[in-house]
Amino acid sequence: MTKGIAAFLTIRQSDFSTVVARYQSYWPGITVSGHVFKPFSVGAITSNVSGGQQSLDIEFGLQPALEQVVENSATNGYIYDCELKEFTPTATGVPPATLTTFAQFVGNLLTASKTDRILAVQIGSNLDPVKAQAPPRKFTTTLVGDPPQL
Repeated sequence: MTKGIAAFLTIRQSDFSTVVARYQSYWPGITVSGHVFKPFSVGAITSNVSGGQQSLDIEFGLQPALEQVVENSATNGYIYDCELKEFTPTATGVPPATLTTFAQFVGNLLTASKTDRILAVQIGSNLDPVKAQAPPRKFTTTLVGDPPQL
């Protein structure tokens, strides 16, 4: 039996309730559970011995609207929630009624880069499970306001 895997990405503001964008990578021209189609690829989700997750790499085709979302997420500390869902493809190509989540990664933007065709982002966590200390803070204009001018 053939199985398909689709990636669903939800980008939220740091309050975790306000959704900024929802993308899915499998069904072109179709919105699935509020996620519009946007071609992107997701790297592997791994975990280390201490229990902390490594970072997750996501690559998009370069588009101005998406580039603006990523720039805003760097400034405002948006949360990225990526779910990988397994399903049995239908004969008609429409999304099936049942999608099973088998992996999920939640983190914030660590790095972003672009070429003339690709926008690459790295998602991760500021938590440091090895040193068992409070995570370092990333101060954004949303948290502390505009920086002073000299």
